[in-house]
Parts: sequence; C-alpha cells; structure tokens
Amino acid sequence: MICPDGPSVCSMIEPSGWIRDLARRLHPLEQPLSGLPVRGYRSPEPASWHPRPAAVLVPIIDSDDPEVLLTVRSRQLPHHAGQVSLPGGGCREPETFPVETALRETCEEIGIDTAMIEPLGLLDRYDTISGYRVVPVVARLSPEARLHPCPEEVESIFSLPWQVVIRQESYRRHRVVRGHHHYELVSMATRSPRLVWGATAAILMQLAD
Repeated sequence: MICPDGPSVCSMIEPSGWIRDLARRLHPLEQPLSGLPVRGYRSPEPASWHPRPAAVLVPIIDSDDPEVLLTVRSRQLPHHAGQVSLPGGGCREPETFPVETALRETCEEIGIDTAMIEPLGLLDRYDTISGYRVVPVVARLSPEARLHPCPEEVESIFSLPWQVVIRQESYRRHRVVRGHHHYELVSMATRSPRLVWGATAAILMQLAD
C-alpha cells in the first residue's frame, strides 16, 4: 500500500511486463473521444440527454503485489458523499481532456506528485445516471509515491488487490427500477468493508474485461 504521507522519493522506473501488456490492450491515449464506445446509463429520453464531460484516473500501483487505488469521498460533499470513487472530475478549459483533467483532479484530491503517474491508455466512455460522460484514464503509479489527501474532498484512501479487480467473479450485476425504467447496476463482492458499486465498480469491471 502507498504510504499516505511524506515526500516523493523516486522517479518512475521501467514498467513491469504485465503493465506493458495491459497498455497494449487499452485505447491509445491519443484516441479521438468520438471513437470510444459509450457504456453505462441509457436515458429514456436520448434526444435531451447531454452529459457533461468528466475524467477519472484508474491508478494501478506497479509493485510485486499490484493494487488499484480508490478513495472514499468526503461526507461534506454535496454529491455522492461518503461513496467509494476513482479520483477525477469535470474538465476545465484550456486543459487537454481527458488526460490532463484526470491528472489535475488526482493531484487535487490525493496530493500525489504527477511525476509518479504514467498514463497508459483509455477505457470506453461511461455515462452516469447523474449526468456525466466519464472517460477512464488507466495509469500506473510508482509504489514510492506519497499521498496527501485533501480533507475537503477525500475522507480516506484504500486499495484493492489487482487479482481481485481483474477477476470476473468479483462483480455482481443488479437490475434496478427508477421512474418505471429498468437499469443495470454493478457492485463488487470483496472482503473490503467499503462498498464499491455504481460507476466505479462498472469501470473496474470494464478493466477486468
């Protein structure tokens, strides 16, 4: 697990072989967003559906026992308070979307030195019921990185073992009803006391795919 305090003490080293293999399976970072498939929520009124652009980082700690880093959102936030999430947020002009957005938001939320992050590629876009079209940016993190979570945004930071994240048996699909419309919701079955569900679980399930 990455230490939550202290300065960054090393630069990125050569990636592990499985990290290089993973990068080859992702959409390239320079892939035009219009060419990325869209998963997730489907509005019953598609003509009036105009989701806002957002990006999240899927941070993989590149170590002998790799892990995926997740955050628990502050209970002071007006939206999705206390939920497990990937670091990220909405685009700000004139930054390059989605990579710069994901890196900036990650730095703001968990205080990580961006020199400790190497973006690898993109996953499919994911629409959320709350009105965002999220682009997941998969990245590797140096195990020597140090974190300084912003208390206004992040209550805590934890990680899940890579072998749990990529195992299809870790995921559960649920059918939910909202306003007479049926939707799919994804959750994770893990030993973690924290519930991983919704867009976060769906994005990790896509990574496992």
